[in-house]
Amino acid sequence: MGCDIHSFAEVRTEGKWQKVTEKAFGVESDYVGKTNAPFDWRSYSLFAFLAGVRNYDHCEPISEPRGLPDDSEYLNKEVEDGYYGPFGKASPCTEKKRLEEDYDYHSKSWLTLKELLEFDYDKTFWNRRITRTTYREDGSVSGSNGACIAEEGEGTIVTYRENLGVGYFYELEMLKSLGDPEDVRIVFWFDN
Repeated sequence: MGCDIHSFAEVRTEGKWQKVTEKAFGVESDYVGKTNAPFDWRSYSLFAFLAGVRNYDHCEPISEPRGLPDDSEYLNKEVEDGYYGPFGKASPCTEKKRLEEDYDYHSKSWLTLKELLEFDYDKTFWNRRITRTTYREDGSVSGSNGACIAEEGEGTIVTYRENLGVGYFYELEMLKSLGDPEDVRIVFWFDN
């Protein structure tokens, strides 16, 4: 079973963290019109870096999961349809409560753009994720497993920049267009 990320960007305006949408607070930005879900693609190297999720690479995450922020305008709004909890009973709740109580969601966190920009992406680590060929009992090849852990002498030494790839840095550039790095953040969580 695969793992996916869910995310949104927020901008602090007049002391309030507000979710970026296509018509967010009059911000002129290429980012606003393209997406409000930064880093919204399946990359276990990205997940490992952001929160230690599916960390087959054995990299050091930028942060352990922090939970959902308490000061988000979007997360604190009441969900229109209510929440159908584990017993199917509808009850009023906030978006935050809905996300926190969903059993499929895990490793909820947030990071400011400032934290993302200050990280040393030229730092190296031993990427221990390798692919191994798998075999059937009769010795024939059955496929491959891309989540194997390298033994001593296997794997590669890479920079975080190489490991995360150009798409990651494109997203950082888009986030920078939203404002001061201390006033821009991403909120994210994962599901399997």
